[in-house]
Amino acid sequence: MINGNLTEFIDKLYYGDELWFTYNGTKYMIQGLSEDGTYNLYLFVPYSEGTGYMWECKGTKETYPVKEFLHAPLFQNKSFMEIEQEIEWVDC
Repeated sequence: MINGNLTEFIDKLYYGDELWFTYNGTKYMIQGLSEDGTYNLYLFVPYSEGTGYMWECKGTKETYPVKEFLHAPLFQNKSFMEIEQEIEWVDC
């Protein structure tokens, strides 16, 4: 991970923090939200056309679905973990 520590990034995901990163020229934002008694993760491409999120995963009452995000093929059919060395952790 460029400009950051992967372990720290993942730890922040488990707390639902709002995190921004870029990959292949696109800026992403991931955030955890507690809704209806569950902890859900949402991945956004904030400045693209349209509104809403590009991926969501519902968690449990105990934890955000971080493992699901890390291994989902969301980035040109590759997972976050497969491309993590190319990801740059940025401020919004």
